[in-house]
Amino acid sequence: MTPIRRHILFLLASLICLGSCKKNFETVNAPWKDPTTASIPELFNGVISSLPLTAGEQSVFNAWIYPITQQGMITSGSYPYNNANTAAWNNYYAALANYRLIQSRISASADSASMTNVLAMLKTIMAYKTIKNTNYYGNMPYTNAGKAPLENSKAFVTTYDNQSDIYASVLADLKWAVDNLNVSSSQYSVGVYDTFLGSDIAMWKKFANSLRLRVAVTMYNKNSALAGPQITEALSKPLLADGDNIGLWPAKIAGLKFEWREWSFSANCYLRMGSTMWGLMSGTNATDGSGIFDPRAKYFFETNNAGEWAAYPQNPISSTPTEGGAPYDKSVRYINWPNKGAACIYSPFNVYFEQDMSYIPELMLTAAEVHFLKAEAYNRGIGVTANSATAKTEYDAGVTASLNFWTSIAYNSPVWTVNKPVAATATAGQISTLLTNVAYNTGTPATALKQIYAQEWIDMYRQPWDAWTLLRRTGGATPMSASNTAYYTSNFGVYNRFTYPDNEVSYNHDSWLAATGGTDLPSGKIWIMP
Repeated sequence: MTPIRRHILFLLASLICLGSCKKNFETVNAPWKDPTTASIPELFNGVISSLPLTAGEQSVFNAWIYPITQQGMITSGSYPYNNANTAAWNNYYAALANYRLIQSRISASADSASMTNVLAMLKTIMAYKTIKNTNYYGNMPYTNAGKAPLENSKAFVTTYDNQSDIYASVLADLKWAVDNLNVSSSQYSVGVYDTFLGSDIAMWKKFANSLRLRVAVTMYNKNSALAGPQITEALSKPLLADGDNIGLWPAKIAGLKFEWREWSFSANCYLRMGSTMWGLMSGTNATDGSGIFDPRAKYFFETNNAGEWAAYPQNPISSTPTEGGAPYDKSVRYINWPNKGAACIYSPFNVYFEQDMSYIPELMLTAAEVHFLKAEAYNRGIGVTANSATAKTEYDAGVTASLNFWTSIAYNSPVWTVNKPVAATATAGQISTLLTNVAYNTGTPATALKQIYAQEWIDMYRQPWDAWTLLRRTGGATPMSASNTAYYTSNFGVYNRFTYPDNEVSYNHDSWLAATGGTDLPSGKIWIMP
């Protein structure tokens, strides 16, 4: 069997293993896929293969996180809010166990110095996963987690780290990765087993440093003494540039398909374009779309069954509007695109994001977001001296990068036909019109900061979990409807975190009790929140 064929088969097996894991805490902390017999490259790819979103995440994003962030609205209830808590938890700790095993092998190696790049890449991936997981739950087992049975059976039961300490640890790991990634010929390479960034060390360094910038900016309000110098240093080193959009790209990983994405749309998905997003993309409510100034509106959403643009009220004032149809029914839409069902009155999310599993990626960190993080730093003067002109430059670059990225997605998708752009980048006219309508307010930094958050929030259209983090860490400074806020508060505003899975209560009870005091509620605030 060739190495390429072998790594493809391993990736597929790993995806199946992680996607179906529903066992208890002991199993989660145990090495999976017989890792004691696997090589370091195979284990490395096992960690990479834990990155796709779980089924539970997909369903909860579409049923809860979109309306919580107000990036979209739902017309009916579907999946329970806690549908993701076990799958996301198990996925993380299975990957952490693999990571701990690789760490132990590197430490025991007679030539551990040659493994510096491997360790730095793993630290970067686990930094991404760790921050994502702690932003879901808050405090969680970390420092001593994932070590059983490498050490002893007591490692199955471990204490929870405070989120503040987790952030500090992750930031240190990312700095180490940025400082130590190198192109020396003495470095061991996992070769084709790096199915994520193809062993491109320069790109790994950009990713690690950009992720460091995100983590430092996210935690700045809580620990400026630690975060500030990290922001300063990150801005002086290579960051993701236009065209560098980190994610899982099916076209680059043989055999990778996002079946859970399709399933989450087709089954019990009641997403519609909400009035909050619509208000940032169109100057009027004209149903013919004549008021649209942001081309991303036509990439993210569709017209209703009558061919009209209609936003679902984000916070319905009286009763819930009547809405139906089947805009995500693949058995109909894939062969008869305009047929969304006569009862589809409001604009749905674009079905191409369900249909295209061969090209459209699962995103993790975009070049546009990096521009917005830099704009925030210069707007607020965090890690750098405040500079309104530089903030505007980065803001404009972020808006442009986002528009170009989403234009390229629609253009390069092999199934995209309706509202398909004529080129892989936006036209000069489209960019100018958009920047004119969302012009940066250089005279009022507080207003301009909200503009930065708004455009970052729009760019995170397919990263609702990151938009949720942005909402929480900014104290609700992301776009929010001012109409009937009581509706939002009672239905969605009370959700600040995922609760811990039931297996934690059963198998790690004392630690869970110490962390929660016996009260584990989704309304509990996580550390990064004001």
